[in-house]
Amino acid sequence: MAASQEKITVHSLPDLKNTSDDAIPAYLNSLQFKQSHTLSDVRLALGYTAFAICAATFYWDYKLGFEPTKLYTTIAVIVYSLINGFLTFWIWGVEKGAIYIGTSPNGETIRISSSSTKHVPKYKLLVTTASKDGKVKEQKIERSFTEWFDSAGHFVPKPFQQMFASNVETIGRVDTKNVVKKEKKIKAEDDGKSMNEKWASLLAESSGDAPIVAETTATPAKGTKRRAKKA
Repeated sequence: MAASQEKITVHSLPDLKNTSDDAIPAYLNSLQFKQSHTLSDVRLALGYTAFAICAATFYWDYKLGFEPTKLYTTIAVIVYSLINGFLTFWIWGVEKGAIYIGTSPNGETIRISSSSTKHVPKYKLLVTTASKDGKVKEQKIERSFTEWFDSAGHFVPKPFQQMFASNVETIGRVDTKNVVKKEKKIKAEDDGKSMNEKWASLLAESSGDAPIVAETTATPAKGTKRRAKKA
């Protein structure tokens, strides 16, 4: 699959992460996953409620003045503080960086959270899946952004989708065409090795974990004579 036309600054870690985050819902929804918007709906509801309280307080003060409305203003400030406190708890304690929650066509649930470390171009994922019988599986994935962003900053969907399909069984069962088998990965790695490296790997596999020391035997060049031992 070709790279997207839009490009970002490859040195901007937030841009790399945000673009990758946005690609996850688009990818999974294209596989007929049903996304749940409960977390984002609650966050938006809390945000809009806090804004409404601020607007109402401003309107009371503007129309009626401070003295007649100071009791209502006091109550509004208390409610606003409580809502903001609960919003903070919701973002950090409930959402926990979740960027996707949904259900696969097979009835399995999936939750994906993402994070990154400052100055480290790694994409960290926490994927939690639950089968229909309630069996929960949690796995961590950490990959470099360079795997699906080219040098110009274009997002390349294919390797990004292969990462999910190959590592998350819930996704791999739906998107079988993007599952890359481990045998193929190993073969691809081997194809990039020199003959000496392949031979050293073969020796390592046959001799166990013991370190291998390569020895070379010098062969006398043509035209040279060996000295005979004196009796």
